[in-house]
Amino acid sequence: MTDTLLQARGLSKHFGGLKAVDQVDLDIHTGEILGLLGPNGAGKTVFFNLISGVYRPTSGTVHFQGKRIDGLPSHRVAACGVGRTFQIVKPFASLTVLENVLVARGITRYGTFRRLWGPWQSKSETRAAMKILERVGMAELAERKAGLLPLGNLRRLEIARALVVGHQLILLDESFSGLRHEEISQLETLIRRIRDDGITVLLIEHNMRVTMGLCDRIVVLDHGRKIAQGKPQDIQENDLVIEAYLGSRGGRHAA
Repeated sequence: MTDTLLQARGLSKHFGGLKAVDQVDLDIHTGEILGLLGPNGAGKTVFFNLISGVYRPTSGTVHFQGKRIDGLPSHRVAACGVGRTFQIVKPFASLTVLENVLVARGITRYGTFRRLWGPWQSKSETRAAMKILERVGMAELAERKAGLLPLGNLRRLEIARALVVGHQLILLDESFSGLRHEEISQLETLIRRIRDDGITVLLIEHNMRVTMGLCDRIVVLDHGRKIAQGKPQDIQENDLVIEAYLGSRGGRHAA
């Protein structure tokens, strides 16, 4: 994995005197699962928002497949092949699982007025949406109201919607949060399968066991600055990481 899919250089976002992200350099390689680690307030979600177009950087650049994307609106970043999930899952509760994915497929229709006003539940759109649901193991729940789903399935639905646009890169923001052990194991399998299908993954996760076992590399933020990067074993042995996040060497395997 030597090809750079996404490159951030000197990326910063300031909110008044708060430097939420401060001069971060980061490379994401094609075909890897990269973990972004750090405590609450470290700047991880702000970094996601900078990549996905929610925020415009105070300074720095982001290049995706060689194209500069920092400052682009979210829909244009999504159109490049970048999908994301959010910490708080908010589906369209009154719509079915299938309809939620069909709504996400609207990104394929925003380019022209003719396509925008066409039927959004056509046979071809429905087939494409069902293929996504099959990938995440939710095809049998296609007609279930999204508002009736338990958290584990809601997380899968969120990933399904991200995959609609994220055919190159998906950003997973605490997708394991609140899940039971069995659900965590199933989601780990799904994410590995997504990577094996050729989609690169950048994830934020507080569960250390998941992060260390799932990720090919890890980047650690502390108060908006990058303090470490490397393979999971390197991060486990890094004194700065142990002190800042794990408390002691004895706590490194804690969830």
